[in-house]
Order: sequence, then C-alpha cells, then structure tokens
Amino acid sequence: MIGASALEVRAIPPRKTGEFCGFTDAVQILQSTVPYSGPVRLTCPMAAGLYLWEREVVAPAAEKHLGSRVVRVDHMGTYSCRRIGGGTTGRPSEHATANAIDIAGFRLEDGRRITLASDWSDGSDAERAFLRAVRDGACDLFRVVLGPDYNAAHRDHFHFDMGRFGTCR
Repeated sequence: MIGASALEVRAIPPRKTGEFCGFTDAVQILQSTVPYSGPVRLTCPMAAGLYLWEREVVAPAAEKHLGSRVVRVDHMGTYSCRRIGGGTTGRPSEHATANAIDIAGFRLEDGRRITLASDWSDGSDAERAFLRAVRDGACDLFRVVLGPDYNAAHRDHFHFDMGRFGTCR
C-alpha cells in the first residue's frame, strides 16, 4: 500500500499514578520504522513526532553520514513519575506525563553501535556529524531537545519532549 505508515500503536488507558504523574491519550508503539531497545509508551503527539524523526531525520542522516541503516534505537525510558532533575522539589518532568523520551544511541545494520556517551565528543567525524544531524532535526519536531551540550545530566542521551517550553540545546 503506497503511503501507508509503518507506525502501529495500541492505546493505553489513562492512568494517574501520583500527585503530578499520569497520562491520558497515550499509546504504546508496537511497530515503527525501527525497533527500540525497550517498550515505548508516550503521548500521541510524542509518538507521532518520534515516528517522523525516525523516518525523516534519523534514516537519511544514517545513510548520509554513516553509510548504513539504523536497525535499533536505544533509549533510557519514557514514562517516569519524577520532577526535573530527579529532586523532591521543582517542576514535574515531562516524563511524569509520558510526554518525553531519552535516546542513548543507535545500532546500525553493519554492526556498529553509536552512543552519545562515547561518540558525541570522541567519535569519528562521521559519527559526530550523524549525532548532531539527528539532534538538529529533532528540533523541528519536538518542543524541547536537550543533549550533551546542555548540561552534564544529559551527557549520555538526548531528551525529547512536547512540553510547554521550547529549547534546542
């Protein structure tokens, strides 16, 4: 079928798990353009943004910079009932409403593994160019994109969310 989406999701019932935690209008991604290292449960806008990012940003950047296809995205989690920075005070994290994902790296068809922890600063020119391309492309799809250039807490992953604020760092 021409133009059909590879994205397949299952609706998740709304859930409240804490004072500021829970979600509505969330889905579990069952299938996308590439598999993920673990379950992906997100709000509908985040799931749609992630699919577009895989298809329109990650796939072309991998071919251009690395000459190989991405066959898996490694992530560090989506829903987590917590505040920004994990403290006991402050604003709730977008993770607390299933409105964020943390991406740690990528597995390639040729067997390579590209990670932010190892390759953001110390990778080859091509690996660094790929990671910057997927970060920069994410800025067009998500409200917040944070990575190693933002702060030490993000030294090993990209944080993407659809929150109220906008920044790309």
